[in-house]
Amino acid sequence: MKFGITGNVERKAILEAVRGVIHTLDRQNISFVIEDEFARSLNLPVEGVPRSELGAVSDMLLAFGGDGTLLYIAKTLGEHEIPILGINAGHLEFLTEMTPEELPSKIYDLIEKRYTVEKRIMIEAKTDSSGSQQILAVNDIFIDRSNYERMIKLALTIDNEMCHTYIANGIIISTATGSTAYSLSAGGPILYPTIDNLLINPIYPHTLSARPMVIPGDFTIEIELQSGPEEVPLNADGHIVTMLKPGNKIFIRKSSSVLNLVHLPSHSFFKVLSTKLGWGTRNEISNSDSAKDSHAQV
Repeated sequence: MKFGITGNVERKAILEAVRGVIHTLDRQNISFVIEDEFARSLNLPVEGVPRSELGAVSDMLLAFGGDGTLLYIAKTLGEHEIPILGINAGHLEFLTEMTPEELPSKIYDLIEKRYTVEKRIMIEAKTDSSGSQQILAVNDIFIDRSNYERMIKLALTIDNEMCHTYIANGIIISTATGSTAYSLSAGGPILYPTIDNLLINPIYPHTLSARPMVIPGDFTIEIELQSGPEEVPLNADGHIVTMLKPGNKIFIRKSSSVLNLVHLPSHSFFKVLSTKLGWGTRNEISNSDSAKDSHAQV
């Protein structure tokens, strides 16, 4: 087993964590290769390799940072489909598996393959205005009105069949992984992350009849920006990738690339979900009791 080490080199805490992990690997004669930016930042006496090449020279990636870092790495190395273990910077995340302090005690679980690899679908998109540019996302691809004061008009076509025209602040096309990201804050449902479906969620639509939809993952989606400002941003995983003008269309489908996410036996999606959303906490129970009391008084 050869580990590839990459992540967010701009955070001091992560640099120190990587230095400690490298010391552990060296001491136990475990093979690894490190991203060149980490090697330079840590003044290591080893030659690193560019991030884009890590998938070809290692068996598993150790990705240091938060969920955002892991999303970026997954898209950069999507064609290799290498297993990725996310190591967070001390905050509980949906995608990252453990803290740097936990890693040394788990190294031999990884070497001896005492883990599972969870396959997460990714989505890709292109627009009729950007030529052959391919847009890749793990969580979501979305259009929003940005600073425009009025709602925008979006026509949705699914598998070549006209479905709906939304007047809304925007629209989110999400994977099951992304159902706990922006889509969740916009009122969408939570999907189990390995489900092979796509989620379509309008952002603050003008009518109550416009609801989130879950469709099969092999369906294609076409969205036309019918009216709005001169330009609105098209976002992939929270980053603007291009601008759309009224009349432009975007075509979205499931990608052939997948995210292979490493999980150890102790991992539980529902436990992470419960902790992140505060289910069962005192505040939630208090709010629930208050709601019951208010209904009883009506």
